Amino acid sequence: MNFSKFFAGFFLGSLIVLAFQPFNYWILTFLIPGLLYQLIKSEGIKNTFFISYLFGFGLWAFGIFWVENSITVYGGASPILGSFLTLLLAAFLSLFQAISFTLFKLVSSQRKTYEVFLLFPATWVLSEWLREFLFTGFPWLYIGYTAVDNSLLQGYIPVLGIFGVGFFIVLVSQIFLSLLGSLRDLTKRKSLYSSSLILIIIFIGNQPLENINWTKSTGKISATVIQPNIDIKEKWTQKGLRKIESAIEKKLSENPLQNLTQSSVIFWPEVTLPKLIQKNSIDEFRNGILNENNMLGMVIGALSENKSEEINNSLIGIGNISGIYDKKFLVPFGEYVPLSGIFSVFFDFFNFNRPQIFSGNKSELIGNNLIKISSAICYEIAYQNVFLSNSKKTNILFNASNDNWFGTGLGPHQHLQIARFRAAEHQKYLVRSTSTGISALINHRGQIIKKIETSINRNELESFQEDVILKSGQTPYAYFGKNLFLFILVIIFFISAILKFKKDESII
Repeated sequence: MNFSKFFAGFFLGSLIVLAFQPFNYWILTFLIPGLLYQLIKSEGIKNTFFISYLFGFGLWAFGIFWVENSITVYGGASPILGSFLTLLLAAFLSLFQAISFTLFKLVSSQRKTYEVFLLFPATWVLSEWLREFLFTGFPWLYIGYTAVDNSLLQGYIPVLGIFGVGFFIVLVSQIFLSLLGSLRDLTKRKSLYSSSLILIIIFIGNQPLENINWTKSTGKISATVIQPNIDIKEKWTQKGLRKIESAIEKKLSENPLQNLTQSSVIFWPEVTLPKLIQKNSIDEFRNGILNENNMLGMVIGALSENKSEEINNSLIGIGNISGIYDKKFLVPFGEYVPLSGIFSVFFDFFNFNRPQIFSGNKSELIGNNLIKISSAICYEIAYQNVFLSNSKKTNILFNASNDNWFGTGLGPHQHLQIARFRAAEHQKYLVRSTSTGISALINHRGQIIKKIETSINRNELESFQEDVILKSGQTPYAYFGKNLFLFILVIIFFISAILKFKKDESII
């Protein structure tokens, strides 16, 4: 066994974390995928599995160690157990990389150009896609998210979406490594010229795409973004409830808000109110919040109970805007327990505190004749379908979250990066309000206009008020969705399998 390659795989997986926020060394994504390919290209099935697995373990162990904060601080586990469970999750997620690149080796037919420029990038992206829905799904740290700050590929975001941009990043990495190989061996001039040409076309094509406005402005609203900065443990007490209600009352009575017009909206975070709202008496709840300020629009997060006595994580439109949105994609082990017959015993043994939340069926756009808000609550913004399903009707995006669970580590920054990519994907402004940060207003190019940093220990409400341009229409990605490009990648993979089968058959 080549232990140096095993270590190199782990090192590359750890290093690629630096390509994501808050580090933002996106240039690493133009090198690391190609280097991983170099590690496994001449290896057998067994070594490929272990090299890829260790690559994945490096990525997940360092990239999502913020999960330990959720398990320890809010889940009731000891630091040792929290660390162990986080590394256990990393060990499980590493299987996606190991299995995917092992399959790559199995279907590889030694057709060098096809393997390098099509099959390997396709395999990388398909492994991310599988992680989106298998075993409850974990659509995090997709390589494409780094492109939101990558000036060489930003223009492709509204055209190709997260999977298409991810494919291009891995392709560029493969081309760079191919160029380096050609420079070392000048007899490979044909490869040098073709690789250079592809690279030039990709980078030059980015510029005109960056200048295209796929959506058009249809109006403007004034958005007030609230970040309460109340810790979860304090929030779910009578004192915390009084504090939140007092903050809402105070905010509604402040001077700039008294003069707001009907095109003004206040955005509050996920589960702002730590109490249960009955869906069958939602009008009474709305009237109790705004009273004489009904001309004002407000979106507020709360736990709501439906007729079946199931509790949903909801966003509720109040005042001159209406609508209810229930969270669809729940956090496994955070909001619900997958395969509860097995895992409930485990969680009960360790006395973990966990809510019993159900996926809701309300998916209304919140707004009025002018404002059409498409919403995503917390973690589910990582799922493209949340915004894709309403892309034709909506003119503003909203992400309400409670990143208090993530602590002050990498989690809030990675979450914000995903939100920025969603805004660029749809070329629409995105408002992000969180309990303790990072709250932000993001423009239609995915760039931050204003933000409030993580403030877990400040314990003082913060807010900002900015104009938001409403944008109607659809980007090419929003129009076609993600399935067309994924279908192409699957075809690439199956063609490889057929070619490999025919080659093996001819040998027999």
